[in-house]
Amino acid sequence: MNSPRTKKPSVRVTHISDITDISPYLRRIVLGGEQLADFPANQQGAYVKVLIPQAGEIELNTQVSGPNAAVKRSYTIRDFDAERGLLSLDFVINKHRGPATDWASTAQVGDKVAIAGPGPLKMSQFDGHHYVLLGDSTSINAVNALIERIPATATGNVIMIAHSEQEKALLASHPLLKIDWLILTPNITDIEQDKWLHQKVKQLDAVPTDAQVFIGLEASQVRAIKQYFLEQQLPLRAISATGYWKRGTDADTFGQQKQLEPL
Repeated sequence: MNSPRTKKPSVRVTHISDITDISPYLRRIVLGGEQLADFPANQQGAYVKVLIPQAGEIELNTQVSGPNAAVKRSYTIRDFDAERGLLSLDFVINKHRGPATDWASTAQVGDKVAIAGPGPLKMSQFDGHHYVLLGDSTSINAVNALIERIPATATGNVIMIAHSEQEKALLASHPLLKIDWLILTPNITDIEQDKWLHQKVKQLDAVPTDAQVFIGLEASQVRAIKQYFLEQQLPLRAISATGYWKRGTDADTFGQQKQLEPL
């Protein structure tokens, strides 16, 4: 019996059309180009893989796999303007070093970059009555896309950790969702951050068993909060959990760990 073939992601070559610093730690890079002409609409909150040249290379790299493959990083789609063919992605900068961060920090308008995808939304059910969304600067565009899809009659809570006050403007408003923010400062430790997060979750009103939960945080935070909701008798199918990063671990190693032991 032949094994099923894995569908290769569609690779598109784009160029940087615009760069805007939303905050000291968040940079929006807008991609354009003819190969975005057939990019699917309504993909806000889905993700693309950005193909970044290997360290020391500056030439465009479109190789998804193989020994000379580009460095691949997933980024949530903030917006796609189908009429103008412009794709907006946000990159966290000035917080850590890594291939994607370094690339985004030095990128210039006109630079070429390849992307693959898009991949699917993290949550697909939007007919519920109650939602709980948890995220940080790395998942803020995913949370925003979910808020925009949640019915205006639904209730719920949004719990966010951000690097700056400016990031608050990145979330859409919703009449019945209560939003709590922790704005990180240099004196807030990881332990204090985790404590705040867990307190906010435990202070939630009784979460109905038919609620939908999205968790897009640091890996250890995802595990702890997911376990808490399971202990509250929320069914596993109601929880969409994604570790966007892991403390002390580079993205490639973390990706391998997630494959071996999914969150």
